[in-house]
Amino acid sequence: MVMVGVLTFLLIFVAIALIGLILIQRGKGGGLSGVFGGGGVEQAFGTRAATMAQKATALLGALFLILCVWLGLIWHKSVPVAEPMPSAPAQHAPAAPAPGGK
Repeated sequence: MVMVGVLTFLLIFVAIALIGLILIQRGKGGGLSGVFGGGGVEQAFGTRAATMAQKATALLGALFLILCVWLGLIWHKSVPVAEPMPSAPAQHAPAAPAPGGK
């Protein structure tokens, strides 16, 4: 169970770092409308080297995915599987006496 705690802490740390890293990156601009404009095609299909922030984002994203899968596998193995309860024969309750009779 210590491993689950450590992996959960790492997962939360990586998630916060990934959020911060994504928020500080500059947008490529234009969005969908920029693709259909004049220079949108060169922007979309240009050969530009990835910046350090983009490489770090890809690395943190891959690490996040690996941690999620690893944590899921460990969690799945540590949770006991519920076995079906054995069915007991039905026991009938005694019949209630008729009203007003002996």
